Amino acid sequence: MASPYTLWREGGDASAPFIVCAMFTRGYEAKAERLVASLGSLAHTIFEVPRVHRSISEGGGADLEFSKPRFINFALRHFRKPVLYVDADVIFRKAPELIAALCDEGCDFAVYNWLADPVNDAWLTDGRLWKFFFSVDVASDSQLMASGAVQLWNGTDAAFALLKDWEESLERHTRSEDDHCLDYAYNHGDRSGLKPRWLSKDYCRYAFWPYVDPVIDHPEFPAPITGHFQSLGAERFVREKMRRTNKQQPFPRETMLDAHGLQLMRQRPDGGFTPIGPLSLQLFLPKAD
Repeated sequence: MASPYTLWREGGDASAPFIVCAMFTRGYEAKAERLVASLGSLAHTIFEVPRVHRSISEGGGADLEFSKPRFINFALRHFRKPVLYVDADVIFRKAPELIAALCDEGCDFAVYNWLADPVNDAWLTDGRLWKFFFSVDVASDSQLMASGAVQLWNGTDAAFALLKDWEESLERHTRSEDDHCLDYAYNHGDRSGLKPRWLSKDYCRYAFWPYVDPVIDHPEFPAPITGHFQSLGAERFVREKMRRTNKQQPFPRETMLDAHGLQLMRQRPDGGFTPIGPLSLQLFLPKAD
């Protein structure tokens, strides 16, 4: 049976312990080119697809062949080695040494998990000043709240079982995002045989984390959620396995960050801003390249 994925670019060291895989539609070709240019000698195969699943984009269709779990399943079986799935709009800034180490450890699955991260404050900018946006101030030792632009998968029975449950979650929740459906699948299934690890923010650095030096960078801010997607809300999690917690704050949330003057700012009643001290952390401002 012919593959629904069209080979577009491949290269790198074929003897590497893992392969980077991505899929994109024609409108994302420039970003796919940018991704390939950043990969250097990393083994990679990039596929073009005619469309993506509706869980990825509001313009997507119902064909699960173009969903993330089906594509990752294909890549694992085709290449017979661990697959580092990435969204086509990320950029590799440094060698992803952690990924090879996780493969050596026999990790089945790795992704960024908001619940496991003690520092996850997100910030937005107007071009000069950054303002606190949101944080996830709940935690769990066994639950997942993923940001899935970067995911490591190994071809084990436990990993294939999670992919199957993820695909079933997409079928069950027909208007929900792929990350939410992955959370649901992970949190409501039997994961006793799975060996997961949680990626640090630098391996999935979104633009709203300017205080993180990226290894794998998502330099644009994520698109706002539209009415196309239906939130799973608390249904994503097993409530009894969640707890409230006080996450660490990289900067005081009531202040603003002056990215050019490298100062903390406080807004005055007249609308102006007063510097109150230097930044305690270095900023790594997102670059569109």
